[in-house]
Amino acid sequence: MDLIIRNTKLAGRPDAPLDIGIKGGRIAAIEPDIAADAAVYDAHGLLACPGLIESHIHLDKSRIIDRCAPQERATLSPVFGVTPVKKTMTAEDVHARDLSR
Repeated sequence: MDLIIRNTKLAGRPDAPLDIGIKGGRIAAIEPDIAADAAVYDAHGLLACPGLIESHIHLDKSRIIDRCAPQERATLSPVFGVTPVKKTMTAEDVHARDLSR
């Protein structure tokens, strides 16, 4: 391993903190208490997510599906689903939906 990210949360696996082992720039292991001679970064229980190099990501819209009205599959549009909800979003609301807390 080149790097171990310790004590991190993963979406869908909130039960216990895990370690992420990186080797050659790729994830090589995800498990508790990885044993290896490598640099260590302690995530202090924060959420691990893909790097923010994604060209189209909306962190402010996470966890709002329960606020969006159902739509027919044939006419499904995230724009139409989210537009009515936008006016209810505040900085405090976005922070409250943050899974890393």
